[in-house]
Amino acid sequence: MSQPRKLGTEGLADSSVPVIGVCATCDPRIDVDSRTRAQNIIRMTAGVLAERVQMPDGAAVPVVYSDVLMDGEREADIVARQFQAAGVNIIVCVPDTWAFPQLSLISLIQQLPDDTPLNLTCGNSAPRPGVVFVHAASGAISQYGRLVHINVGSWPDTGMEPQMTARTADDLVDWAYAAVARQAMKGRRVVVSGHDA
Repeated sequence: MSQPRKLGTEGLADSSVPVIGVCATCDPRIDVDSRTRAQNIIRMTAGVLAERVQMPDGAAVPVVYSDVLMDGEREADIVARQFQAAGVNIIVCVPDTWAFPQLSLISLIQQLPDDTPLNLTCGNSAPRPGVVFVHAASGAISQYGRLVHINVGSWPDTGMEPQMTARTADDLVDWAYAAVARQAMKGRRVVVSGHDA
């Protein structure tokens, strides 16, 4: 027979520190090189965020990434479990190829809280343009009332390690700071000062 377990107070995670999770969708029919390129973009994007986003006191904001490309529901479930285990409460998706929104990104976000900030950052072309997915996914998600931010930026159309442009990175980092502020203050007591009501 199962016994209840008393919870302790030691080792509790600090829920005021947001965690950014970076991932990408993909089409299962895409060639191996394109898939590797997509995984590289995930890793490089996570690096940009980890290097540049911090808390007001200078502490690092944890950034995690999954290189499991979300081709369908099975992979979306894996990424969801990874993100849940890591405490992810901000999602950045960086698709480099088209994909099926319902089977991939929507399957992921349905497993996380509805108010999880979501950013879709992509380049604007490439042989199998991720921008097609971004607009399709944004439209589908917005239809049921969820907010999603699109950052249609630029990175090279070819090559295995395409670096995003400085402007694309700046726009992503600006959004990440807003998402971090929102998640860090959620459920907290704050002081608002002013004069007239």
